[in-house]
Amino acid sequence: MKILKTLLTIVGTLLILLAIGAIFAPAMTRNRGSEMAMALDNVNPWVKNETVYADTTSQPIKHFIGGGGEDEYTYVLQTYNEQGKSRKLTFDVQWKLKPHHYLKIETKGQNVETWKAVERENVPSGVRQNLMMS
Repeated sequence: MKILKTLLTIVGTLLILLAIGAIFAPAMTRNRGSEMAMALDNVNPWVKNETVYADTTSQPIKHFIGGGGEDEYTYVLQTYNEQGKSRKLTFDVQWKLKPHHYLKIETKGQNVETWKAVERENVPSGVRQNLMMS
C-alpha cells in the first residue's frame, strides 16, 4: 500500500510539472526559430492557432539544397497579428520571396502551418502600419 501511495505521488507530481511546463512553454519558445521550439508549440494544446502578417523585405538567412535536390531558403520575418502583437518567425521556402510583398501566415506558436502571398489591401491597416515601421 505504501508503494502505491508513493507511486501515485510521483505520477501526480510529474503531471503537475508537465502541465506547468506546457502552460509556460509558449513564453519560452516565442521568437525562437529552432526546430525544438516549433515542435513544442505544435504539440502543446495551450498554444493556439493564429494569423499573422509579414512583409518580404528581408533576405534569406540561409540557402541549402533540400532532400529532393531542390533549392530551399530560410527566412526570419517580423510578423504582426491584428492586435499589433509582434513575433519573429523562422521558416523555409523552396524559392526566394519577392521583395516588398505581403504574406498571410497561419501559425501554431513558432510553427508555420501555411502561408500565402496577399495583396496590400488584404492586410489589416493596423498591421500594415506596424510592418512599415519595423
